[in-house]
Amino acid sequence: MQTPTSPLSSLADQPVDHLTARLYELRRRERDLLVEFLVYLAELDRRRAYLELGFSSLFAFLTDYLGYTRSAAFRRTTAARLLARFPVVAEHLADGRLNLTTLVELRDVLDEERLPEILARAAGRTEDQVKELVAALRPREAPADLLCRLPVPVANSNQVPVAPSPPARPAARFEPVSEELRVLRITVDRDFVADVEAARAALSHQLPGASLQAVLHHCVKATLDDCERQRRGTGRAHPESEPPTRRSRYVAAGVRDQIWRRDEGRCAFVGTTGHRCNSTHLHEVHHIDSFARGGASTVANLALRCAQHNRFHAEADFGVEHVARAIAAGQQSLW
Repeated sequence: MQTPTSPLSSLADQPVDHLTARLYELRRRERDLLVEFLVYLAELDRRRAYLELGFSSLFAFLTDYLGYTRSAAFRRTTAARLLARFPVVAEHLADGRLNLTTLVELRDVLDEERLPEILARAAGRTEDQVKELVAALRPREAPADLLCRLPVPVANSNQVPVAPSPPARPAARFEPVSEELRVLRITVDRDFVADVEAARAALSHQLPGASLQAVLHHCVKATLDDCERQRRGTGRAHPESEPPTRRSRYVAAGVRDQIWRRDEGRCAFVGTTGHRCNSTHLHEVHHIDSFARGGASTVANLALRCAQHNRFHAEADFGVEHVARAIAAGQQSLW
């Protein structure tokens, strides 16, 4: 059996000037490919074609279909939309005056009036330098001073203790520390702390000596149970054989529960590629045969949709302008 050859082995005897020249050429092609990628992405976004492909957003298309990380998807989504607004940035990306990171840093300060000036000032700058430029162009109020009392060790009586600066607090996130355990890091205000302590006291008989995790988990589950009760109502199946006394968009709790169970609490839209959206956010009950055209509020004619795909259906049936007017007027019954 032949041992696979490493792709690096073919370069072992290449002179350094050949390697650097090739790297320079590949870097230029990489920039060109990035610009082309963003142009295509911007057109996909303009058409909102990700919806018919089965994705609730351009961001979801990048993460779930193209396999980008969330941070990479954010940068590319933002950059594609900036390129659509300001086509000249393509030149700055292609020749290296800007890169993906520095372009995204400029997102809140770019405008038509000052575009040439801002792009010129950002050209060739590092990420930190562009951040400083953005701060100069759009200054923010300084954060309030933080007074934090910390224990300070004293080595001997001749030393004057100096309190260290408080560490920067990371954004709220879950950090895995083992297969089962996660650390939750979050910054909260005093009202939150007071409410948690009140909940701990209120649950002291039900959960004696409970940890903070147990108290918070109990509250989360109570919220989920409340949402479940609202969704299920009485829990009785809807007698679809008995038509309602008057035509209405109202969907009985029993029907909503059946739809939820059938669609597994996820958007059931399937795109042209066979990809199911599966979004778990902003659920709406969609009439397959539209209500405005006589569609009934029955299990067979209803499906879960995320808000984006529900609107996508409506625009396909009634047109973009009609739906926009209906939403502005608060009259979704028009579809």
